[in-house]
Amino acid sequence: MSLHPDLRFAEPEVFARRTISAHEEALAGGRPVDLEPRVLHAWRRSGDAGISPEQELPSHFLGAPELEQARTSTPLRAVADDVVASLADTSAAGRHLVVLTDARGSLLWRSGSPEALRRADSIAFAEGADWSERGIGANGISLALDSGRLSHATAGEHFVRAHHGWTCTAAPIRNRAGSIVGVLDVSLPVRFATTEVVSLVRCGARLAETLLAQHFAISGAANIEPNGNPIRRIRLLGWRPAVVRADGSEVILSKRRAELLALLASREAWTARALAEELYGDAGATTTVRGEIKRLRQQTGVSIDSQPYALAQADRACVDFLCADEPDELLPDSEVPAIVDLRYGI
Repeated sequence: MSLHPDLRFAEPEVFARRTISAHEEALAGGRPVDLEPRVLHAWRRSGDAGISPEQELPSHFLGAPELEQARTSTPLRAVADDVVASLADTSAAGRHLVVLTDARGSLLWRSGSPEALRRADSIAFAEGADWSERGIGANGISLALDSGRLSHATAGEHFVRAHHGWTCTAAPIRNRAGSIVGVLDVSLPVRFATTEVVSLVRCGARLAETLLAQHFAISGAANIEPNGNPIRRIRLLGWRPAVVRADGSEVILSKRRAELLALLASREAWTARALAEELYGDAGATTTVRGEIKRLRQQTGVSIDSQPYALAQADRACVDFLCADEPDELLPDSEVPAIVDLRYGI
């Protein structure tokens, strides 16, 4: 008979001790009764895949170019910023970590308080890390990918001992066709386990799916086809800024979105605060910046990474003023100081 599920949140530390005991029993060749059969099956698969309970790092990490490519190729790129920002607590008192993975279990985005990020770094729960079952053993993310439904991994339910101080709740994110495109996970220390996390993850996954549906509905209406009709040119020189696709179709940009795109192209990465200060003269206008970036993605299909904001290299290579010897025609009606500086090479 497995542990009663209510104990996971009613008495998390008791639940944790019993799962860790079951973990030790299983590794010693016993048959623990305190765990769900699917967790035991996941442990066996983890061992068969060559994962060690003593393993400290995932078997595979994406390098910077691979991480950028993974972010660019997942449909979650269009909604990641909104979903993560809606669920994360980045205050000094924040306890939980929010992460988004792709359908393979590669961690692509994360957010949390400085303390939560420090704890995550100690177990390589970081962007680019492979948190699939074959990458780091059974965990909340891998269980969600395997089952196709909301899953938990608390303390000893993780195959790797280094993760036994954590409780993780994860849910798959599906596209309109029903295919899993990624996983939303919320993780925190075992002693802070609470049923509210389940609601947070459920609502977050639903939000992601709703935003995905809206994004692709808008993209379809605008005839945006990132794969079959890629961006050929991002025109920011002159009076008619636009994103031009391979078939010659154009998405005309408003003054503000053209300015935002010019700033994103001008350097490798931006914080929301820095963009707010440049565009609005108000470092606190980060919500406005996030909204504009969301609409820019939806309108044009350009790929913009989040946290920090960065225009994908493939799209950046299409920006005309970056190749101009004298970009003095860059958005001639813009009075944003940073763009004036770019215009005159300051």
